[in-house]
Amino acid sequence: MNPSRRNMLKMGGMTLALIPIVALAAKNDGIRASMKYKDTPEGDKKCADCNLFVPGASATAPGGCKVFPNDTEISPNGYCIAWAKKA
Repeated sequence: MNPSRRNMLKMGGMTLALIPIVALAAKNDGIRASMKYKDTPEGDKKCADCNLFVPGASATAPGGCKVFPNDTEISPNGYCIAWAKKA
């Protein structure tokens, strides 16, 4: 095996090892904790009815939120303390 091919295989292995880390980072766990985010509604307050929620592909699919940058796993039935009723 030549050295350049060996390096390519090493880099490929390291890239595959990082994929789960990148996926977890997309959740913004620190911000979620500070905003007391949960996947269930708080009474009649839920993300789908919040002005900050960015809807997903369907009404039941996870979406995003302006409070949680790059987080695409926000439940439409979730809630956090930043909840603001849609106008």
